[in-house]
Amino acid sequence: MSLSFLSTHGFMWRSLPKLSQFREAHFLASVPMKKRGVDGNLPKDYFENKTVVIYFSAGWCGSCKFLTPKLKKFYNAVKQSEAGENLEIVWVSKDKEAAHQEEYYEKNLPDWPYIPFGDENIQKMSEKYKAVVIPVLKLVNSNGDVVHDRVRADVEAGIKSDPVKTMEDWKQLLKQS
Repeated sequence: MSLSFLSTHGFMWRSLPKLSQFREAHFLASVPMKKRGVDGNLPKDYFENKTVVIYFSAGWCGSCKFLTPKLKKFYNAVKQSEAGENLEIVWVSKDKEAAHQEEYYEKNLPDWPYIPFGDENIQKMSEKYKAVVIPVLKLVNSNGDVVHDRVRADVEAGIKSDPVKTMEDWKQLLKQS
């Protein structure tokens, strides 16, 4: 649907798309993503209206092996609540081989979306979010801007106290961004 404008002479001289069509797509819409149980890449609108945490880790990383079970516990607690229906953790693997990425995902991670091994977006996101030393967790808005970078501390504290409250706090941060 478009908006039409009448000239002073009473005829249509131009049509513009509705303003809602100018809304930018989620920054992850152009990034190929896989997810257990989904054939092919995720739909481009998959991340719309989601609370997105990006998780950089790898199977060879000792600290990641320590953090991943905590993150899974936090994620599962939040997802069981009404507040967590829109939580998505995007896994960005820093593994050195495709087989290692696949093995770590299948054995250790829930059905989180992930960027396939070898995709150039892994390097781009690693640079953008300064994921040199892993694990790294970032809460990002739909433009890809970091809204909160103390996600790891939140997850570790949230497990002990109230994961749902932590999720609500993140949603407030996203609204303010």
